[in-house]
Amino acid sequence: MQGTKRRERENRPCDQCRENRCRCDRDAAKKRCLSCEEQNRECTFLRGPMPRKIKNDQTSPIGAQPSTSKLASPVRPKGRAGSSLDKSLGLRLHLHSEYIGPSSYHEPSLLELKPSASHPPAKHDCRLRQFGGSTAFMIHTNEDSAFEVQRIAELDRIEATVQPLGPTLVKLYFHIVHPTFPVLQKDAFLAKYARSYREISPPLLAAVYLLALDWQLFDRALSASKIPDVAVLENLAMRAMDDDLTRPKLSTLQAGLLLLQRVGRTKNTLLAQLVALGHALGIHVDCSDWAISKSEKGLRRRLAWTLYMQDKWGVLVHGRPSLIPDRIALNGDKSDDTDWDVRPCTMDDFPETSTNADDGSYGSVDVEIGRSSFLHSIELTKIFSQIQYTFCSVGATRKGGRLDRLGAIGITGLANPFAQQLREWYIGLPDGLKLNTSSHVRRLSASGALHLSHMAAELTLHRALLRALGPDTPPSLRFTIRAASRARLLSALSLVETLQPEHTQSFWGFAASAQMAMIGSFAGLLWATSVAGDEAIEYANVLERLRWALQVRGSAVPFVREALRMIHEEIGDLGVFKDATYTDLP
Repeated sequence: MQGTKRRERENRPCDQCRENRCRCDRDAAKKRCLSCEEQNRECTFLRGPMPRKIKNDQTSPIGAQPSTSKLASPVRPKGRAGSSLDKSLGLRLHLHSEYIGPSSYHEPSLLELKPSASHPPAKHDCRLRQFGGSTAFMIHTNEDSAFEVQRIAELDRIEATVQPLGPTLVKLYFHIVHPTFPVLQKDAFLAKYARSYREISPPLLAAVYLLALDWQLFDRALSASKIPDVAVLENLAMRAMDDDLTRPKLSTLQAGLLLLQRVGRTKNTLLAQLVALGHALGIHVDCSDWAISKSEKGLRRRLAWTLYMQDKWGVLVHGRPSLIPDRIALNGDKSDDTDWDVRPCTMDDFPETSTNADDGSYGSVDVEIGRSSFLHSIELTKIFSQIQYTFCSVGATRKGGRLDRLGAIGITGLANPFAQQLREWYIGLPDGLKLNTSSHVRRLSASGALHLSHMAAELTLHRALLRALGPDTPPSLRFTIRAASRARLLSALSLVETLQPEHTQSFWGFAASAQMAMIGSFAGLLWATSVAGDEAIEYANVLERLRWALQVRGSAVPFVREALRMIHEEIGDLGVFKDATYTDLP
């Protein structure tokens, strides 16, 4: 009889999992199921099966969006059996989590006395969820009717701005942006969107629409339609973002990272908010051993390293200090004295298989190449971060600081290891990311942005060497540094002139304009420090070639137009000075 009861238990979920409509996985060696074990609750089999309900709805395709009238009553989406949301930490729409760090005034032993997250928090209540060691989160509920009404109203306004082009914009986003900027869970997003746009958070929905609008010409129906008002949509997105920051979730960080990529929206305050938000969500902590789904672990790592890259390249864009610690081993080893404890991102952190993620559509980016580009961008950014910290930090560049004490000779020795790391990174690029690799027919290329970032890192290194030159620098060393800098400038110009439409029409991150403008400012630095008239004329001509290369590519590329504006603002027109230099020649 006892054996019969045991077999019955093995074939049906426990009372708690049945009530929560989640998968009930059990280990034969344990008395409780994995969910009850994780949440330290009693695992019982006292209740009988729940009566089945007749299904009267089916999942609709993306193109068949429910009308607003059918969704007039804001209802919280029901959980499904086996849903990954049951083990989620930051994916539930009506819950948000707050990371409690070891430096907080909170005492972990006292936090353990609080109610467990295994019991649903009441209205305006919070529960503790621990992951062992010093990692703990406070889980807050968003069950507020006023909040829900506001959320639905925001979503309806956003959707009304783009209607009926929403599904087309979502398709464009995942074809072009997502492969190289994988901050979303594609399958989960599309499943929610297919049911209703109201299952997406307002700022994230608006951010996806906004980014996709930059590629409106890649869809025939969209290019022939009346384009939505971008200014109105952006205003709705930022207002929704401000509202979401009061109860942040992973979707809030996703939306912020996407909005940061908008050309012209490169304010340092938004980036600083996102770094603080990432800390609040525990993005900076290793989640490998947490009791969350594998897909959420992968998403958290991708978000963490995306945030890291935005912060480090933001140093170039804004000229402000980095907000994420620099103590990261380039070989991926952990450091015991750092507040950035995130494992390296790998191909295992992408849940969708390349076969399912890549439909081979014209105008899309090859998914495997896009993922490879993302991973190589992370490694390049680590090197760039070390270069910035070594040669551009406030302490290093102050009077009497490290660079001042070393002088040009010492700085050259300091730069050599970084130059070698950049060289090895470049040599290690796979064939699919080489700039001279011909793209697939009618497919966009992800390599252009990657090579521009590499060039910006090299120019940062050579700029530090040029700035170190002084009256007491040996002539031979001065010649060597300036010759190497000239070679880097010509290589950067060649890179820009090599870019084809499949490169420029692909997705470029928020730092691309500043990286491109840096080529112009580097030419200006060499021009300003020239000692001979013919040398100055050469650099003025290089700058004119750069302007022309950008002008012929900038008509349909927003970041190129922004780079042209930045170069003009930084340098102006050297043509006048070039003409004056001609008259000064002997």
